[in-house]
Amino acid sequence: MTNFDLGDPAPDADDEPADEPDDESTPDEPSTSNQDTDDPLPSDSNSSSEPDRDPTETGPSFPYSEVRQSPLYAREETWTEFEDQLDFEVTPKLRKMGIRDDELREIHDIVLEIALDNLEEIPERLAEKRR
Repeated sequence: MTNFDLGDPAPDADDEPADEPDDESTPDEPSTSNQDTDDPLPSDSNSSSEPDRDPTETGPSFPYSEVRQSPLYAREETWTEFEDQLDFEVTPKLRKMGIRDDELREIHDIVLEIALDNLEEIPERLAEKRR
């Protein structure tokens, strides 16, 4: 995870495997065949079985298409410590849990959720850093 750059995404970054079924469908019936496979009702019935699903078998928690890239500015030593802690603490715990396909977007999303849960600490820490 070192030398991670939040620069521009690759030109094909928005391409998803979900685009492939559209290529296979005939021009006369693209909406019919896609609606049959992507019907929200089966996913609702699957949601009742989701607690039974193993998180190690579900894949990333959200698709890349839901990502909003935005720069995150941090000092070099803070960013290096963050990456090191991900490598030494988080990744081994995920592997022990059987999660091998974690995506960096998931980690970043969770980091922001944790920050949102602890917003009251930000003013105090910023003032402390300026002293």
